Amino acid sequence: MKPARKLTLRFVSYFIVFYLLIISGFVISLVSFGIFINKRVGDNIHVMTSYEIKDDAVVEKGASIKIADYLVKRANENAGQLYLFDQSMNIVDYTGDICELCGMTDSEVLNLKRLGMHTWEIPGYYLLFLPISPVQSIIEDSLQSWEEKGEIPSELLQRIQDKKASIEIYNEQWDRVEVIGERYKKLHKPQLLEEKYDIFEHAELIQSAALENGSTLVVRMPNPSYKPFEEPFNKAMLLFISTFFGGHIILLIGVIFLSISISRQFVRPLVYVLSRIDRLTQFDYSEVSDKNIHHQKTGKLKKKFKLFQPVDESLNHLSERLSFNERQIKQAEQLREEWITGLSHDLKTPLSSIYGYSTMLASEDYHWSMEEMRIFASTMQEKATYMDALIQDLTYTYQLKNKAIQLEKVLIPLASWLPKFVDEQVSVNVYGDVMLEADELLLKRILDNLITNAKKYTPKGTKVMVDAQQINKSVVMTITDQGPGIPQEELDNLFERYYRGTNTTDDTTGTGLGLAITKQLIDLHNGSISVRTDSDGTVFVLTFQCQSL
Repeated sequence: MKPARKLTLRFVSYFIVFYLLIISGFVISLVSFGIFINKRVGDNIHVMTSYEIKDDAVVEKGASIKIADYLVKRANENAGQLYLFDQSMNIVDYTGDICELCGMTDSEVLNLKRLGMHTWEIPGYYLLFLPISPVQSIIEDSLQSWEEKGEIPSELLQRIQDKKASIEIYNEQWDRVEVIGERYKKLHKPQLLEEKYDIFEHAELIQSAALENGSTLVVRMPNPSYKPFEEPFNKAMLLFISTFFGGHIILLIGVIFLSISISRQFVRPLVYVLSRIDRLTQFDYSEVSDKNIHHQKTGKLKKKFKLFQPVDESLNHLSERLSFNERQIKQAEQLREEWITGLSHDLKTPLSSIYGYSTMLASEDYHWSMEEMRIFASTMQEKATYMDALIQDLTYTYQLKNKAIQLEKVLIPLASWLPKFVDEQVSVNVYGDVMLEADELLLKRILDNLITNAKKYTPKGTKVMVDAQQINKSVVMTITDQGPGIPQEELDNLFERYYRGTNTTDDTTGTGLGLAITKQLIDLHNGSISVRTDSDGTVFVLTFQCQSL
């Protein structure tokens, strides 16, 4: 995978994780809110719809039909009973210990009016919720005893104390004249008008009855089913807000640490890369080792920075390349200076000769003979010819350097091609049917240069030996002379451009570029040349890749 794609996927994954954390925090806050509310708020049976309960309200147990357990629990929580009727108004099942409706006729049940009653139609049946107030039996017994005896019996008083209930008597002026049981804050008459069907929203259960003397008997007790919505809702909202913002604070801390992590994984390597680039602009190509990014022993990138390994490798390669180019430039500058110096020297000598002879010919103080003028002209022509050859060779070497010379390779049968170099000083031997794929004109120039150079240093009466043979997958040619050998200081610079082992004043038949051109032409053929020399002679060894028939 490409580094750019890896980097993109890394950042995308960070943002996805960040987004999922936000969503998770919100969901956790909502779930906590819901659980908190569900445990502290009553499940009002009146808000149920027939659609919610029609599928599982009735459970068949053998031949009997029962009300589902969850509805039984919900009825008890809502301080009431559930009755299951069939379509003929028969009671099939009921919740609680006492069946209040079992002794009633259909008409009595239909005429029954009690605050908080609720019915649902389900497949094949009808479900009735009948509220049963915990104070109902107390007020009925209290009213009967008070009207008959004007007091509360001890048994009823014990029940009142057990339930922490209170019996209060209010006169016609609504003054509280007597309190039996717990003492609560005095009621105001309009409070008796409140509807009490929502069993969970009232802290007290209150029921009243008028006495014959115009007074009012009121029974009050704490509501055992009191689960108001507002207070738990406020607490749940506080919990939600605390969880939400607490989660966001934790997320913020996580983002800070994530930012630090991103800084360590991305910013620091980027700073390192920028510093490397800055060093390159200052021509400093040395490697940089950051202990926070590289291993101290191996110098390799640490595991968490492996994403930047291609960048680091590219910078290393770029540094090496720039360093190599700088060395090449310095070497080229040095070579250029050497060329200019050598070229100036080699051009200055023949130019001086031409200028001197031309000055002598132009002199009016002496009349030169025809023979003398011929000698002068011949010398001037020789010097001009040398200068022309030098400039041509110089141009050719630059063409080779800039790869402006194109090869036109052909298969050359050396057994029939090499003998053209044979003369009284040159002997040729080809061992076998050797074929060489090369540019014929350039190969001829290579051999011309080497054979001509060998002839110059071969004593009279000896020959230059040119041999060719195929060794494995290579064609090897050797040019051997029996000269005095090449001194070591000349051998080290033999194939350098513009180096001459002899002084130009001694011999102007060469330009000093022949062997340098030869080496470049061999390199152009992907070949190689080497030299062996001693006091008995010199051997040039040329090696080319061959193509056998």
